Amino acid sequence: MKKSVFIIIFLISINLGFSQTNDENYKSLLTEFLNVQGGLKTFDSTFVQMYKMFGVKLDEEKFDEFKQEMITSFISKMVPVYKNHYSESDLREAILMYKTPIGRKIAEKTPLITQESLPISMQWGMEISEKIQEMIIE
Repeated sequence: MKKSVFIIIFLISINLGFSQTNDENYKSLLTEFLNVQGGLKTFDSTFVQMYKMFGVKLDEEKFDEFKQEMITSFISKMVPVYKNHYSESDLREAILMYKTPIGRKIAEKTPLITQESLPISMQWGMEISEKIQEMIIE
């Protein structure tokens, strides 16, 4: 009986250790993926904008430390979300794609396209809203 309990505890601890290592590998791949596809750059600029908006005064070293801590925390929280949709193999393939010339161009241009398309999307949304209201009235 004692041996059975010991074996079960041992197997569970091995599985937990493997799971943590697996999560760390995935987190590392996710970090690289977010870096090459431009996501980390976006997080960084958003973080700087928020920092300025709140008027926080920190020396540059403390600010960089805090920013890195927050980005690391965010990535950790995103691991389960990405795991639901992308395998490690998917991330590796995407990383390779983003390292090609067209992949780098996509990463570079996506934030610009998003920014330029925002007013168009807002206008389009208003048009849809007007048409729906017209349909309701009819």
